[in-house]
Amino acid sequence: MARKEIPFRSGFPPVSLTVMRAATIGCHWHDALEVIWVLSGEVALRESNLPLTLKAGDVYVVNYNETHKVAAIGEEAVLASIHIDYRHFKKFIPNLDEISYAHYCFSKNEDVEETLQGCHRFIRELHPLLCQDAPSEALTEAIESLVHSFLLHLIDTFQYIYYHKHEDGYRDAIDTSLNLTPEQLKRLHRLTHYIYTNCHDKLTLDGVAGTEYYSKFYISHFIKKAYGLNYQETLCLSRVTISERVLLETNYNMARIAAVTGFSTRNQYCQQFKKWHGITPFQFRKANAPGSPGNVERLVVCEEEQARKLLFSDKAPV
Repeated sequence: MARKEIPFRSGFPPVSLTVMRAATIGCHWHDALEVIWVLSGEVALRESNLPLTLKAGDVYVVNYNETHKVAAIGEEAVLASIHIDYRHFKKFIPNLDEISYAHYCFSKNEDVEETLQGCHRFIRELHPLLCQDAPSEALTEAIESLVHSFLLHLIDTFQYIYYHKHEDGYRDAIDTSLNLTPEQLKRLHRLTHYIYTNCHDKLTLDGVAGTEYYSKFYISHFIKKAYGLNYQETLCLSRVTISERVLLETNYNMARIAAVTGFSTRNQYCQQFKKWHGITPFQFRKANAPGSPGNVERLVVCEEEQARKLLFSDKAPV
């Protein structure tokens, strides 16, 4: 099973921090937001259809329920991995489950040094709080306050996804050039989230537009201008993304996967999957199914004291 449950500590807010030495982490997903900080080494990370190379000091945010895998470039890398149950923190940020973060990493190669250091500080401040022996009301408030501030930090930095057309297809990135108002941004989140959560049905543009009480012509234009994809492309991408998990956790054939994810035919599903991934769904399953060659997990979780030394070491990137 490629879904990984997060063992949050009983009595504590649902937040975890793990420091590990990893050679490979097989393809999986969590029903939680994940933040990865590369403490040392270099890794190749793939989230859904996007390949990235992360170096020491880089921080990457993985959206909840998106498939991803990691492989060290070299013998191993040291990673700090934070998991946050977004459902718990909806009491602070009501639309948190509607926000998808751009596939983007905080890197020293980008002009985000202040943001990068903010991520490092958050992780270092979180570690001693989660290492306390027993929960308490004051500790809960401290953890929740810290995580709430960090989530706002993420939202302010790169909650706005825009898909750009490239020669080999679309790629998403941060793009604030349109300067959407806060209300327009919330509308975009509501629309894309509604499409994602209902895409397995025979969803129509009329029905989607009705959720916002606008005409289908306005919503069609708004989605394309604000998101970079038209309505039909947004719908197909949502179905393809969900199908990744179905491929890995079932033995359904392609016709059945097409049906349960909302595609009208097997051929349409395979065509759309290859459009976004560059490979067929069968090839994706073969490469990423649990236990398949090249998808073996090789990692060692560090003990608390060792994790502290790695996080606060003079060699740890700042």
